[in-house]
Amino acid sequence: MRKLCGLLMAGVSALTVFSVNADQVTLKNGDKLTGTVKSVEGGKMTFDSPLLSTVTIKMDDISTFTTEKPIDIVVKKGESEQKVSVTAFGSEAGKIAAADGTVYSFADIAKINPPPVKWTGNVSAGATVARGNTHSETATAMFDASRRTDNDRTSAYGGYYFARERDNATHRDDTSADNWFLKGQYDYFLSKKSYLYGSLKYEKDRIAHLDKRFTPGVGYGYQWIERADLNFNTEFGGSWIYEKYTDPTETRKYMALRAAYHVDKTLSDKVKVYHNLEYIPSLEYIDNMLINADAGLQATITARLALDFKAILAYNSNPAAGMDKLDTRYITALTWKF
Repeated sequence: MRKLCGLLMAGVSALTVFSVNADQVTLKNGDKLTGTVKSVEGGKMTFDSPLLSTVTIKMDDISTFTTEKPIDIVVKKGESEQKVSVTAFGSEAGKIAAADGTVYSFADIAKINPPPVKWTGNVSAGATVARGNTHSETATAMFDASRRTDNDRTSAYGGYYFARERDNATHRDDTSADNWFLKGQYDYFLSKKSYLYGSLKYEKDRIAHLDKRFTPGVGYGYQWIERADLNFNTEFGGSWIYEKYTDPTETRKYMALRAAYHVDKTLSDKVKVYHNLEYIPSLEYIDNMLINADAGLQATITARLALDFKAILAYNSNPAAGMDKLDTRYITALTWKF
């Protein structure tokens, strides 16, 4: 009995010490929780409690809260946001106060302890090999990556496609596709939705006799929707096009307009669809126009692996002599998400 009483007293003492040196949340109904404020996002607080484990609390149900250590608060400033590090003290309902006397309203707090900014994206690869009556190989590799902060976004893209097939009559291998591209873009946000961008793209298509196409550009973009389940943005600006063709050798240089949009939608925890369109008409030659588009579906297999089904369209109104204006590809690839 004496041992049991000792254990109970030790437990009560430990909880008392913890409550003194812990964060505290006061709910509007008067209840108080002690533990650790982990984060706030989307109007909800994630709170670690020694008795309740990790719980999610609506900010609308919280009167005020205090923290033992400094927390990072992202505060709304009109169309922009500012991050400050403060130790929170209880204040009137719907607010907290800092040590310097500054009062922060819950309505002005966008996030607390936001996760560190990191690169996210996809790396995809697919291949087909046929032997026997058909002797062919195809290979595809693609990647996209982006890093989003409160003030800017950096993006990188790339892709390579190769196809070769043997003629059974001549036993000669003929390459039917051999092209690749790299693109980088930087977006600087003037407000929560509007941004200025600068982009640079380099591409090569040996079958289309395109030795190189170099496309730097600048412009204005607007992020209409930016959510975990839906993103939609549009862009408008100008580009300078440098193209060099072979067979016959020809070099083209001209200024062009650029209009583009991107949309992706998460339909469920397993399925995501996306679509991109880029329209680049020349300002100097009325017959020159480039269109790049793709649409796809990504089906999740595990947390890191997925299958991508994608259709890609590339249109050049003035290709090299003897070449088709339109190229289309349909790709199935295994994707690693990071």
